[in-house]
Amino acid sequence: MATLDGNESTDQSLDTRTDGPDNELPTLAIDERDNITFRWAGYGLLVDAEHFNSDGQAELTFWHDTPDHKQLLLQKRAKLLSSSNTGPLIKELRDANDGLQYLPWNWILTCIGYKVLKTARQGEPVQDIWPTEDDDLVPAYLLEPILYLNHPTVIFGDYGSFKSTLGLVIGYMAQLPHVDNKLGLVTLKESTHCLYLDYEDDPSSLRKRWGGIQRGFGIEAPMPIPHRHMTNTLADSIDSLQQIKKEKDIKLLIVDSLGPAARGNLNDPEPAIKYHEALRKLGITSLTLAHCSKDQFTKRRSIFGSVFFTNLARSVWECKAEQESGETEAVISLSHRKANLSKLHPTLGYRFTFTDSSIMIAKADLRDTGLSGELPLSVRISDLLRRGAMPVKDIAEALDANAGSVKSAVNRLAKKGITVKIGESWGLKQEA
Repeated sequence: MATLDGNESTDQSLDTRTDGPDNELPTLAIDERDNITFRWAGYGLLVDAEHFNSDGQAELTFWHDTPDHKQLLLQKRAKLLSSSNTGPLIKELRDANDGLQYLPWNWILTCIGYKVLKTARQGEPVQDIWPTEDDDLVPAYLLEPILYLNHPTVIFGDYGSFKSTLGLVIGYMAQLPHVDNKLGLVTLKESTHCLYLDYEDDPSSLRKRWGGIQRGFGIEAPMPIPHRHMTNTLADSIDSLQQIKKEKDIKLLIVDSLGPAARGNLNDPEPAIKYHEALRKLGITSLTLAHCSKDQFTKRRSIFGSVFFTNLARSVWECKAEQESGETEAVISLSHRKANLSKLHPTLGYRFTFTDSSIMIAKADLRDTGLSGELPLSVRISDLLRRGAMPVKDIAEALDANAGSVKSAVNRLAKKGITVKIGESWGLKQEA
């Protein structure tokens, strides 16, 4: 176990004694900066402090530790800066073992609180980062192109956009892993254990959809998905999630959905900052499903709430759906709105087919659907010009696009040998 100075040592800076001059100072050992062990040899007491934060909260495990035996006294999460919390805690400790009831518990908890707070506020140590010859700017993916490895991704969309169903499909493919799928998605070769944090649905409904996806892929071997019905915010649940992550080797977190997981006034920066701080502490790949807002002045759609929900995510996708009332099929588009680690990827199109027992998903060509407007402008221009050459103004009108953007796009297509100028109009080169 690593210590403060390489060896187990006494922290002589703890000089604010509250119970008299004869109180014993603990020896300390720190492991991975989020686990401190305090040992009072003269008292026969050992305390492990884990998962602490800068608010003075910590998970404490108290042991009666002597050369002959080690006995668990109490395990409890406590806020060490609050006397309303430490008072009942001291009573529990005194009741836990008759031989330890007369220990100076106020002093002991003061020592623990001082060191926990000091360590938590130090933050991560400074590291020297050296470039290597093997470095490149190609991002690593858990599921290419949707999920960057060990970074937060958000998929947002309206109610009824099938983003939750898509999230389960993504979890299924990553966990299987479905390496030979026909959806154009590249998975890792090994299984990625997934945890589904459910703020909206219930286990029964999720089980049915999970089974429907399995049958839709035609895979006979059943596979569970770890599911947790959530009521607390993600930030308030971080300690228990750290434990689940460790026990089940979780590498992918799916949060459904962002609003109740962050809570508060979502238009303020604070909920977004706390939410992403919690994701950062977990340190794994995450997919957050979110609802969307609409800027009434620019018609630009984004994640509902503060712009920090977008700024702090590394990848953001918008999900839209087209489904006729009463139909068993739905087409969705998945458009890449933000990319921090790569270029923006082309829009993806998928078709869901629902039966009484299965959910099938396949790639879809969006050009013949009401979602064709989600395709890149260059693709839409190429499709339009198959009807014949047109001037820029008419192209912009037909596609409800900005004339300047159209002019730039046809010039880029011309450099690729796709379009050619014919008088005042533009047409496809092969057609010309």
